[in-house]
Amino acid sequence: MRSPRECPDLLSASALTWAPFRQGIWLSGLVLGGIVASAGIFLPGTFLIFFVIRFWDQLKKYRPVRAALEGINAVSSGMLIAAAFLLFAPMEANALNLIAILASYCLLQFTRLNSPSIIAIGILAGLLF
Repeated sequence: MRSPRECPDLLSASALTWAPFRQGIWLSGLVLGGIVASAGIFLPGTFLIFFVIRFWDQLKKYRPVRAALEGINAVSSGMLIAAAFLLFAPMEANALNLIAILASYCLLQFTRLNSPSIIAIGILAGLLF
């Protein structure tokens, strides 16, 4: 079993997910861990949406806030590109994978299909191929 000291970043921490099986916690520990992890990921953004939305229009009138939002948009775009690169890097670059990437991009960009439908199509295609 890997210790947290051996996992310096958040993505490597996913190697610790098998720890409850080894400690005899099994399903209850995994479900509780999934709930806690989901809360840790989604609650901060949810709180921001519910509590900041009330005075967001007034907050955007200030120049430092607008400048910060431009920087935040640039950083989030860069992180999205980095995440896409990190997900693509370990994948084998064969024709089927490249076609799947291009097809999902074209479906998202040029059709009116919503994202969950495209994800479902990808899951079905993955099961078939």
